[in-house]
Amino acid sequence: MVDSLKFCKKMLPKVSRSFALTIPLLDDKLYMPVLTVYLQDRLLDNFEDEVKGIDIDTRKDLMDSVVALFDPDNEGTNYICNRLKGYSDYIPDNDLQALTEGCHLLKEVYQNLPHKVQRLSFKWLNEMNEGMKKYLTLKIKTFEELDEYCYYVAGTVGGFLTELVLLYGDIHDHKQKEDLLENFTEAGLFLQKINIIRDIKIDLEERNKSFWPMEELGLSDEKILNPDYKEDASRALRVMLSNAKGHIEGLATYFEAIPDNLPGYRKFFSVNNALGIATLEELEGNLKLFYGRGKVKVSKMKFLKILNDPVKFFRQMVIRY
Repeated sequence: MVDSLKFCKKMLPKVSRSFALTIPLLDDKLYMPVLTVYLQDRLLDNFEDEVKGIDIDTRKDLMDSVVALFDPDNEGTNYICNRLKGYSDYIPDNDLQALTEGCHLLKEVYQNLPHKVQRLSFKWLNEMNEGMKKYLTLKIKTFEELDEYCYYVAGTVGGFLTELVLLYGDIHDHKQKEDLLENFTEAGLFLQKINIIRDIKIDLEERNKSFWPMEELGLSDEKILNPDYKEDASRALRVMLSNAKGHIEGLATYFEAIPDNLPGYRKFFSVNNALGIATLEELEGNLKLFYGRGKVKVSKMKFLKILNDPVKFFRQMVIRY
């Protein structure tokens, strides 16, 4: 178990710099479940998105294998690990490859989580997987489809986190519980949409894929990066950002319902979403998104201000919306 936990802690900053920053902020009782389940979800994402040169049926089968690996009732999983490891060479990124090769170590840490937590995790992992498989072959054309896609890949994470909060938080007020349950998808949808907006150029040029609902926006993948259609691209950006802003009120409601005995979770939530809002503000009217080089980023000064007092900064930011 010691070596397995070391592996998970070592892998986190290699596969996500942002979550390597925020997961350690969590309260002790939430840290291990969230660390483990984040890496579990990342492993599923490897087979949804990172493995190259396999057909769609094999991809879906491997994604199902990841889910089966984390079934609490499935104890004899060595054969599943060996199968997944057999495809690690199909992953170009060395760190994501290492995560796949260490899936047996991740499973060992997972098995040491409370059984109730494993059950919660498995429920949401299964839901995430079904949605991911659906959108492997379905191109997003409308905002309704965008919402559904973002729910599956990120809103489900909010579902797991919120059930953890209900499990470990001191919640005695019905309205508090209601606010958490009614808004648990908001952070996932908001942050996923910000990533989708920010990454439009990279997604199209490097992955030949777009998650913008081009049909409803009246554009196409070909036109949006073409300077001849700059006005149309600018209009589409405004619509996309307006849609993302629609989640901020729900973020604020959820935040205020976080139990007082989970201050680490409040910080975790604040940093992630304050950075999301700060990124949104950098994207406003920024055509570098389509025609520039590199990602649009939050300035280092603003980043450090958020880290210095995330709760205060988040509250100040949401008031503007």
